[in-house]
Amino acid sequence: MSHGFSGAGEGPQTPDGCSVELYRRLPYMGELEAIEPMLIEHPAVLELGCGTGRLCARMVALGLRVTGVDESTEMLAHLPAEVEAVCSKIEALALGRRWPAVLLASHLVNHPEPAVREAFAAAAWRHLTLGGCFFVKRHDTRWLQTVQAGFLCAAHGVAYHAEQIERRGAEVSMRLRYELDGSRWWHSFTTTAMSEADVESLLRAQGFGTCRWLGDKRLWGVAGGVA
Repeated sequence: MSHGFSGAGEGPQTPDGCSVELYRRLPYMGELEAIEPMLIEHPAVLELGCGTGRLCARMVALGLRVTGVDESTEMLAHLPAEVEAVCSKIEALALGRRWPAVLLASHLVNHPEPAVREAFAAAAWRHLTLGGCFFVKRHDTRWLQTVQAGFLCAAHGVAYHAEQIERRGAEVSMRLRYELDGSRWWHSFTTTAMSEADVESLLRAQGFGTCRWLGDKRLWGVAGGVA
């Protein structure tokens, strides 16, 4: 199974196939609701893989000081003015500073390469204060195991279609089509289903403490930095 990532549609695409114009136009969809009560306990947050800043904008609205990291300058160009922008691959990030909260959303922890998953967690660890919180969101494992090609759903004005799905063990490769206001974009990628135990093992290996799971589907994990 190929681990290739690609994208198509109006505007530029990032190295992992995400379309900048699509994410610029997507609204905030409540992705942080499950963790907001804990998130707002921290004055500042570092978001790894922030894209155009949809989540950053919400965190700014909550009163947080936000730093957003992304490897795409095209994505970062759309960050809210209040957000500090850092152009870097997550795995290479070395800012020499630490934050009380670090965020890895967008199912990035499900990257198909184990070494990349480990590097993401390591980047979070070296930028988190002792006693701080690392917020990480995984894919819904059951959804990955059961989703079929065809129309998936429509939400917030966006229609989602799966044009192709291929499974091999825990890995799932798919080609998704997004439709919004008459425009279409495509994204081909591979992801790895990860259970709570899989994520907890990954985080322990990087030095994190106990992971607490939040939300109805327990997709958001919160792990503490420990001495």
